[in-house]
Amino acid sequence: MLAFILGIWLWDSYFGKSAGYAPGTESIALVKIDRDLRLADAMADDPAWLRHLAGASDPKAARENALKMFQKLATENPVSAPGLEAFGIIKAEHEGLQVREVLAEVLQGQAGSDFTETSKNLASHRGTWWHAKLIESWEHNMRPETHWRQTFGEDSQKLRARAIVLRSSVWLLGLAGLIFLPGTLALLKRGLRAKPRGYGGAWPLPLGLTVFLVATLAWIGFSMTLELGISTLPGLHPSMALFLDSAARLLPSLIALGLLFRRPSHAIRVLGLNKPFGWGSILGVFSLLMIIDQVLHWLIAGDSSTDPGGGLSAGEAGLWGLAFMIVSACLLAPLAEELLYRGVLFRSCWNRLGVIPGAILSSAVFAILHFYDGYGLASVAIFGLSSAVLYAATGSLGACITLHFLYNSAIKIPEWLIYHAPLS
Repeated sequence: MLAFILGIWLWDSYFGKSAGYAPGTESIALVKIDRDLRLADAMADDPAWLRHLAGASDPKAARENALKMFQKLATENPVSAPGLEAFGIIKAEHEGLQVREVLAEVLQGQAGSDFTETSKNLASHRGTWWHAKLIESWEHNMRPETHWRQTFGEDSQKLRARAIVLRSSVWLLGLAGLIFLPGTLALLKRGLRAKPRGYGGAWPLPLGLTVFLVATLAWIGFSMTLELGISTLPGLHPSMALFLDSAARLLPSLIALGLLFRRPSHAIRVLGLNKPFGWGSILGVFSLLMIIDQVLHWLIAGDSSTDPGGGLSAGEAGLWGLAFMIVSACLLAPLAEELLYRGVLFRSCWNRLGVIPGAILSSAVFAILHFYDGYGLASVAIFGLSSAVLYAATGSLGACITLHFLYNSAIKIPEWLIYHAPLS
């Protein structure tokens, strides 16, 4: 019955009638489009390898991706006047058309940006890529009241420097892991033949599945209640939202541990939370995941996601958003998810089915419950598979939590500093 209820929820989430994008999706999509276009222009003269290193597209590809994002937005919700203005300017720049004519067609009488106010915003670090293009088109007939070009150029160069430094750091971490890759591959090979032991190795599969399903349905209920509470309390302080999100992440794992263990010390010992692990194996698996990630990028189109915001979250903007991101995505998500997916689900499947079938089944469930598309779904599944085999090889859930922390941090911290952090 628990599996049936979860199946209905999953079916509705994937195939049910869409209620449109969540509030704030267009705003966060505009942020991503602006930063991507700025970065593409700032790195237009850089060699292709450096653009790839920094995660930047060439200007033409960046404009094409931006127009695709607007198409995705328009399929679910009407685009606002600021969004239509941005779309019109990007379209005009991409197709070599007159900005004034395209805006008149797109806006259809709706008010656009004011020349004086827009140029002042650009001069005070508050403008966007399309506002700069708009002012450029106006300056043929009007004299600018503020000197915005230097400020806008400096901001774009700051963004370029951030992208190069941050994403190069992740690449260097992956390169450092190559030193440990041979030993890590040998370790993972031994993990494929590992046998379950002790109390955790005696769990019947139905017991593990039941505990996992109870905890997962509890997580769904907590998350839905949290979303409803935040939507009905718009004035909720960010610290309270952070507390509620932390509770929603941790309580399901605590429920699972409470059903399986009499004492916390039992859980620590059985799950291998107290077992030492080598950082070399963590870096080796991280390096392996980076190699696989490049293959996935080559095999799967980068724009396969249906999310016009590109995975960004409006809740991660600002300093409170940074705190929310670090606590939720980098600290609590690795802890809670590894306890449930590897500590309970994989361990139970491993006992009955063996390492490889158990790792495949648990990683498939792990990916499906993350609700990504294309590349994201495959990437999460491969991470789950790697983490499960690492757990079987080391017997240390702490190793899996550390790997998960490193993996999420390598994505989320550069993402925040490139897309959310102010440029001034």
